[in-house]
Amino acid sequence: MTTFFIPGVSSDLHAVEGAYRDMSGVIELEMGHRPQPRRILRLWTRRGGMDCITEVGHSDPLRGGTVVAIFDMGPRQPFVVWWRPDTGMRDGVREVLGSTAYAVLEFDS
Repeated sequence: MTTFFIPGVSSDLHAVEGAYRDMSGVIELEMGHRPQPRRILRLWTRRGGMDCITEVGHSDPLRGGTVVAIFDMGPRQPFVVWWRPDTGMRDGVREVLGSTAYAVLEFDS
C-alpha cells in the first residue's frame, strides 16, 4: 500500500495536494488541457528505445534525478513524467512520453 506523495514535499496532506494542483496547472498550460485526475505511482512503458519502469520517488531510469510525478493526459494522449535532476534544479523537467504503457500502477489513496 503506497499513499500518495510527492518527493521533496512535506507529508502534510494540504502541502502535497497544493503542490500537485500547482504541477497539474503547469502541465495544463504546457499541454493545452488538464491531466486526468488519477495519481500514478509507477509506469511500465517503452522509453528511449528500451522497456523501463518509471516510479515516483525513484531515480528516472533514463535521465537520473528523482521522478516527482507521472501524469496521464487521457485516452490516446501522452503520459508526462516530471522529474528533478540531481543538479538540484528547483522546478524540475517535464518529459512527454507516448500514449501507450504496458502497465500503470496508481497510488492507493
